[in-house]
Amino acid sequence: MKIDVTAYMKYYNLERLHSANGDQSPVEFEHSQLKVSNLG
Repeated sequence: MKIDVTAYMKYYNLERLHSANGDQSPVEFEHSQLKVSNLG
């Protein structure tokens, strides 16, 4: 079960596109926000 949950979390955060994030994955969206805010 741990392997399945880990795989889903990776998919959800790294691959799945979210319409609320401008069709970006959560990680891509966070990186884009860091670039804009000059915090990254």
